[in-house]
Amino acid sequence: MLKPRYLPLLLLPIFSCVLLTRASGQWASVPLPGNHPEVFALATHGDKGLVIGTGGLPNSQTNATGILWSDDHGDSIKPRSNGVGASRFDQLFRSLHSSNGLLVAASADGVYFSENDGETWEKRSKGLPVIPQTGKKSSNALASLHGSIFCGTPSGVFKTTDKGKSWIDCSSGLMNPDVRALATLDELIFASTDGDGVHRSSDGGKTWSVANTGMPPGSRSRALIAHHGTLFAGTPYGTFRSTDKGKSWTTTVAVANARSFAAGNEIVALGAFRGSGAVHISMDNGDHWKDISANLPRGGIGVWALAIDDRNLYAAVNRQGLWRISLDELEKIKTSTPTAQPGADAMAQVIASHPLMSALDPDHDGEISAAEIQNAKLTLKSLDKNKDGKISGSELGRSETGAPAAGNPMSGRSTGPTGAVSRLRGLDINGDGKVTRSEIPIRMQRILDRADSNGDDALDMQEIENFGKSLGRGRPN
Repeated sequence: MLKPRYLPLLLLPIFSCVLLTRASGQWASVPLPGNHPEVFALATHGDKGLVIGTGGLPNSQTNATGILWSDDHGDSIKPRSNGVGASRFDQLFRSLHSSNGLLVAASADGVYFSENDGETWEKRSKGLPVIPQTGKKSSNALASLHGSIFCGTPSGVFKTTDKGKSWIDCSSGLMNPDVRALATLDELIFASTDGDGVHRSSDGGKTWSVANTGMPPGSRSRALIAHHGTLFAGTPYGTFRSTDKGKSWTTTVAVANARSFAAGNEIVALGAFRGSGAVHISMDNGDHWKDISANLPRGGIGVWALAIDDRNLYAAVNRQGLWRISLDELEKIKTSTPTAQPGADAMAQVIASHPLMSALDPDHDGEISAAEIQNAKLTLKSLDKNKDGKISGSELGRSETGAPAAGNPMSGRSTGPTGAVSRLRGLDINGDGKVTRSEIPIRMQRILDRADSNGDDALDMQEIENFGKSLGRGRPN
């Protein structure tokens, strides 16, 4: 059995590597009407203002309140939802897009257009699919190319060439229809899917092909952006970058699954998904990153949306409202904080993906907290599956050839119900046959709420098995 006095030696290589450069900087809260706590979408509309799409989670006490607007960099915020429907689905916006003077807003029930800088809105959703789970025309993402507007939905990609008067399905070739993010680069369109990574179209959306080389199979991607010829995509395995228009991908931030992106003023910003609530920026197109979270609230689902104008970077934090930090502050960070040493990013990626790091850092926030250190002995003991007092390579998820061992929950994320069941079973740290809330990472605790059929705030093996059987494609955003 591994003796406690050896634990610091085991952890030393993990703690001695700088995962990301951390930088100070002060964020300020932006008061919203009624102190509304939830923003799902942000966009800048040229030099005319900041557009804010509010949200509200189904299990919260907060309903969305439509579109908000600021024409003074967030100093004052006012409603601008004239024409938006009154239902909570109409009022909840997941994506905002500004294109050639046109404003487009994707809601939980269709797409709205404004041709007068948000003064009035009109729903234009003819041809968009109705989602069986809600009976609504749920819309997730927006992009534009050569005058055409593209909308990502749980049922594929749809396109309009007449400002939303009609939409046509252009999803041929998508391996997964549940599209969560869209981006354009030169003549190409890219789509992030909820389970099959990134796809690419070179013919205006007529056909799509997989563009996942370098990403783990079955990657769920919910954020995508193109900046200066480079693509960035968030996945549960970290944030990836492509410098060859999606032909291949490499990890650029191993410890952050980007839920949102923004780019402008030579800055790429990413907002982390699930639990960490962190914002990272790069000023060299992804070669190096700095964590600028500082006093930004942490926890929950993370950073829903980001936007950059000529004065501020804005961040919408789950249930914590809207925040901003000035570009002047970011410029100070640029000149005062040294970048990571060459090779540190690569080392960070190796450490973050190592089975021991995965085990010791169950909430996957890139840090081993004091509580996780306290649990380290039990965690390591649980890895000793055959109880021989040692942890072998196979028990860490490696076969004799060095490849990931099939069926081991530490060996990487398999997809589908079987993979989900294996991951949940692997969270039973103390081996008592139940997975309690304290053993489940924050980012996965909504599964407990869904699968705990007897209400004891834990999942037994039968409940996990039943949950696996209930799984299907097309998850709510």
